[in-house]
Amino acid sequence: MDEHEHGQNPHFDLPPNVTCFARTENAANSKRALYLEQLRNRELPYQEFRKTADKLFNRIADDMALQSIENEVILTPIFRAGLSLLPVFMQRITNSRLCSIGVKRNEETAMPEPYLFKVPPEVGDQAKFIILEPMIATAGTMCYSLGMLKQQGYNLNNIEIIAIFCALEAVNRLQKEYPEVHIHTEVVDPTLDDKKFIVPGCGDFGDRYFGT
Repeated sequence: MDEHEHGQNPHFDLPPNVTCFARTENAANSKRALYLEQLRNRELPYQEFRKTADKLFNRIADDMALQSIENEVILTPIFRAGLSLLPVFMQRITNSRLCSIGVKRNEETAMPEPYLFKVPPEVGDQAKFIILEPMIATAGTMCYSLGMLKQQGYNLNNIEIIAIFCALEAVNRLQKEYPEVHIHTEVVDPTLDDKKFIVPGCGDFGDRYFGT
């Protein structure tokens, strides 16, 4: 992927708790970069968007070698867009359980509005939480979710985030407030628009994936 095509500065620094696939060696010629570029196409019908996103999710899961994780795993999709990643990850980590976090964004204020938080019973001290969220724009929803897990006493060092698009503002905020949490993302885009959507991003990931 050529970040210059989107008028981005590919040389901005990322926090140390971020692994960005687009910054890795040979990423530009990979299938993951191709799928990511296709997702940016706002003219792509939702059926093709979903099919392409699923291909990308499978590639990510393959490269992460999820089957080798020895800890108890709690998959934690942020409703609704995070549900798109759930089938692929649940299929790869067959003994995983589900933590449900429902937070919607107020479209006028961009502030998180929580409506669901449910952790499975008897989670062990060393359980790994893998938070699934395709887009992290302001990190308001993510910081709320991490705050709830911290409040419940879970070890933040055992939490990882899987994202597709992150804004630079979001990763900087997460580094400042939750430096223990590692973020895996396909790309970090440098700006947000006046409605707090990632630019260039891909629009509303959940709407495009679920056809709503």
